[in-house]
Amino acid sequence: MRFKVTGFTRFLLIMIILVPLAYVIASYYNGKDGIEELKKLVLGKSKLTTTIKEDSMVETSDLPTESVSKAVYRELVLANEALKDSILDKELKIRELERNLKLCKGK
Repeated sequence: MRFKVTGFTRFLLIMIILVPLAYVIASYYNGKDGIEELKKLVLGKSKLTTTIKEDSMVETSDLPTESVSKAVYRELVLANEALKDSILDKELKIRELERNLKLCKGK
């Protein structure tokens, strides 16, 4: 008697082999021992997701770095705001032109 293997069964068999292999390779790429990480994951000693503490998150957009003076930082912030305003103006102009184009095509 011969068993027939469906496409879904082939997919599952490939995933059972491919997913752990990809995880091991990615772990080695990140500088960790992939096989040990996989063993810890299977035994339940490790999690795939990491938790991020809220107090460790720092808003870097408000803090100038040591390598940039405060005057240069202020200039960069002002230039950034000007660019944001320019983008908004361009988006409004694009919407207006698209509306005009639709009106022209409609006539």
